[in-house]
Amino acid sequence: MFKILAKSTYYQFLIYIRMKQAVFFSLAFPVFLLVIFGKFWGADSPEYIYFLMTGVIGMTIASDGMFAIGPVIKEYYENGLIKYMRKMPFNILWHFMGLILSRIISLFITVIVVCLTAYFVFGVAITGEQILNLIYGVFIGLFVFAFLGLSVSFISISNLSDKGLTNIIYFGVLFTSNAFYPVYEFNKSISSVGDMLPLNPILDIIRHANFHYVLIFWIIVPPILFSFLFKRVKFTR
Repeated sequence: MFKILAKSTYYQFLIYIRMKQAVFFSLAFPVFLLVIFGKFWGADSPEYIYFLMTGVIGMTIASDGMFAIGPVIKEYYENGLIKYMRKMPFNILWHFMGLILSRIISLFITVIVVCLTAYFVFGVAITGEQILNLIYGVFIGLFVFAFLGLSVSFISISNLSDKGLTNIIYFGVLFTSNAFYPVYEFNKSISSVGDMLPLNPILDIIRHANFHYVLIFWIIVPPILFSFLFKRVKFTR
């Protein structure tokens, strides 16, 4: 089974790196944001560069989770692939696990590139403890946002309305978060909303290793909702 998982992860990763748009938004775009925002707002502030770097990583976690897993599995349904996958000589879950692992690998590549950019462009290095916080935040964040994306995709699996809904949720989470600047210093009401959504607690793990209890809701509810929605789908196509 390990061999099956390894091959599935390998081929899913190959598919990913051959998609220029996906590689740009998950790798080049975060680096672009870090350099541009860093040069404008934080060239002389190592504290802000670290704040911005972790915010860009948090943004990428949310983007990869919501757009690179849920919609892909929905495409399998729309193209009738799930029907054939169920007849493969191994459990279909191994294929999905390979998809998720390939995204974890691509996400860690992004984290490494962003951290190296912060070091070579701005001279900001991260400590061993901060690396552990990043790893911790990446795994929890990708889990939460992957199941959130899956749930949104399967809410209306028979039509295309989930794309607009996913965008609304993603940008709502992003623009109420402390990803690029501390929202609480400008508007406490928006900050309170952001604190109830999943990105701010993930950022707090990455930056300070603080676990907020609101994350328990986001760790439990989206997987349960997805499980319920998945069981309701009839794969007859």
